[in-house]
Amino acid sequence: MSKDVLNALLVYLLMLLANPVVAQQRTQFWGLTAGFSPLQIKDQFHSDYTYRGTGLGLQAYYGHNRLKTQWQLEAAYTRATPQSIVSRKASTQFVDLTFDYQWRLLPVSRLDNRVQYFGGLGLRLTNNTTNYSPDMEVSTIVSTAVASLGVSAKATYQLSARQRIQGQAFASIVSAVYRPDYPYFGRDQVAISWLGKGPLLDAQVTYQYQFHERYQAVGFYKLTYFQYDQPRPLVGLRQQVGIGIQRTF
Repeated sequence: MSKDVLNALLVYLLMLLANPVVAQQRTQFWGLTAGFSPLQIKDQFHSDYTYRGTGLGLQAYYGHNRLKTQWQLEAAYTRATPQSIVSRKASTQFVDLTFDYQWRLLPVSRLDNRVQYFGGLGLRLTNNTTNYSPDMEVSTIVSTAVASLGVSAKATYQLSARQRIQGQAFASIVSAVYRPDYPYFGRDQVAISWLGKGPLLDAQVTYQYQFHERYQAVGFYKLTYFQYDQPRPLVGLRQQVGIGIQRTF
């Protein structure tokens, strides 16, 4: 056997051995979760009182894990009927789109550690539409749209071969807030806020249990806080508690 043929066979063998390793370093996943969402809204553009209630939410997400980086895209919808102490029940809807792109903060040589850390950038797009008097003919719909770019961080801890817990947080650096035209205000309101002015913050803890080679049961708790001061204060606080399923491939 010639030397060139032998070298070609060795290269081919190494490629066959390397493919499973590359496959393990690159995984994709999607998930679907549902649950309850207690929320509080104090929009002094409409009322000085805080509206409180619990709604139902649905979340779907998709992402990639690579050797040194990972990203995740999530879409969520929440519907609730909050109420203040002096008013009838309102009808509110939240539509959220989140994206995180993160880098592994530990060397690749330490992948066998039970704790892994990630850091990077995050994008949050959210829209809240609330009808404060849904049973009246007079329109009292108030909307707020927010786009925030900021930093995100994540830590994962491998409890066992089948169990993992994950914590993630996001803090906005710059946000754009849009409030459409209302009959009692007269014009659209658009504002840009930096750092601590009008922050959007969220934090989430997720538990995963591997019950099948490709499937995991998921449980999570998420907290989201938003504040905006112009032209009148708006504060929103949402919690989300849910369960669902995730598939890797």
